[in-house]
Amino acid sequence: MYKRAVALAQWPESLERADYEPVDHLAVFGLAGTPPVTGVIAELVDGGHVAGRLVAAAGPDLHLECDDGAVLVLDTRLVKGWELAAAGYTGGVTVPVREAVAAERAAQDGLF
Repeated sequence: MYKRAVALAQWPESLERADYEPVDHLAVFGLAGTPPVTGVIAELVDGGHVAGRLVAAAGPDLHLECDDGAVLVLDTRLVKGWELAAAGYTGGVTVPVREAVAAERAAQDGLF
C-alpha cells in the first residue's frame, strides 16, 4: 500500500512523502498472544446466538473464543438493534460465519 501511495503523482502541497515505518499494534489492542482468528460473524439473524469468551477488542471488533475452540470476530456495529442477554448459553454459534481470510491473501484496496 505504501509503495502504491508514494508512486502517485500530483500530491497536494499540504502532504509530504514520509519514510515507511511500520508499527506493530498487537500489544496495544490486546491481540498479542491471542489464538488466531478462524472466522468472522457475517450477520446476526432472528433466533441466532453468539456466545464466547472475550479474548481481545480492537476498534469495533470483539474477538470471541467459543466453546469449540474457534475464535470469531464480531463487529459490534452488527449488534445495533439486537437483544443482548446474560451469559450462560452453551449451544454454540448459530449465526452465519464466514471463514477468516489469511492476511497474505487479503489485498487492501484503500484506507477507507
